Amino acid sequence: MERNVLLISVFITLGAVAFLSGYLLMSETRQNFAKQNLGGQAGLLTDRFSNKVEAGLSEDSAPNTLPLSSRKFTTFVQPFTDSKKIVAVASNGNIVEINTADLTEKVVYADQTSVVEATLSPAGNAVIFSFYGTANDKKWVYYNMKTRKSSKIEGDLKSAAFSPDGSQTVYLVNNDNEGELLIAKDGKIIKRALKTRIGAATVSWPSENIISIISYDKDGSGDLFVLSLDSALNKVLSYQHNLEVKWSPVGEKIIFSTKDAAVPTQLFYKDIKNSGAITALGVDTNASKCVWTNEENIICGITDKAQVKDGFYKINLIDGSKTLAATKSDLVATPDINLLVKEMSINRSGDTLFVLNDIDSKLYVLKIK
Repeated sequence: MERNVLLISVFITLGAVAFLSGYLLMSETRQNFAKQNLGGQAGLLTDRFSNKVEAGLSEDSAPNTLPLSSRKFTTFVQPFTDSKKIVAVASNGNIVEINTADLTEKVVYADQTSVVEATLSPAGNAVIFSFYGTANDKKWVYYNMKTRKSSKIEGDLKSAAFSPDGSQTVYLVNNDNEGELLIAKDGKIIKRALKTRIGAATVSWPSENIISIISYDKDGSGDLFVLSLDSALNKVLSYQHNLEVKWSPVGEKIIFSTKDAAVPTQLFYKDIKNSGAITALGVDTNASKCVWTNEENIICGITDKAQVKDGFYKINLIDGSKTLAATKSDLVATPDINLLVKEMSINRSGDTLFVLNDIDSKLYVLKIK
């Protein structure tokens, strides 16, 4: 009897020791986790991806959250004025500011007019958007989210773009079968840059000194024009079917894609400043699915049609070499979903991609190898 009591006491003592040891170990693990994930000032999400810890940066690990938001978006921009921020237009028309350090969100514009299309400024502080009026007529508005002032854009607006610093806008307006390029500041017209009979067209403002115009004919073929600020108009490309163009950061080079019924989408490169020849890059993808990392390299989403997902490849425009830049496994926490690029941008340090997924309309983050 006494032996049984002794054995029971020993078992109880051993159990208590094991429980306390486990509790202390779990407590220490929790403390280490808290130090890694919660302690100190939160660093940039893009900084957290790196295994290297730089002086002054938080040692926090990346939050185990993907996508960046539960919202669905139609377009987004990473403002050049603040690398800790993403500004995006939600599918319900609200404009949302996402803090990439802690993934908090702030609605900076609450949609009251059912936004149809939107173009955000590079600074993320203004937007040009369209909506349908009571007569089912399409209206366009310039809205400054900082000053909270808006200006109606008069005429039949076909395309609009912001200047590189976001302080001005260019509008392509059609009236009575005649087009006109207008330059505006704070939504107010300050210059009539060009009158033209160009019909269907898109405009962009790739550098301080030039405005880019793609004109399309009825069969979908496009010509690329460059308009200098002294109103000199020059043709850069002719008769490119389903033309899409991406300008380099300095605005002196382009990549462009073309596609017709007989040939799949093809990507090309041209040095505009030096009147370089057109170079085929041997890549089947749209220019809209690429970003420039510098004046010599781009990263493109290239679709694996069998698996319906994009792989991300770095392409050197000088020697044509291609290397894998990122895969789905390079997401912070790999979601069970494929990525197809609708829009893409790269952060300032050039080591992280932000991808608006065409499959689910959500924003994802990839670390570049």
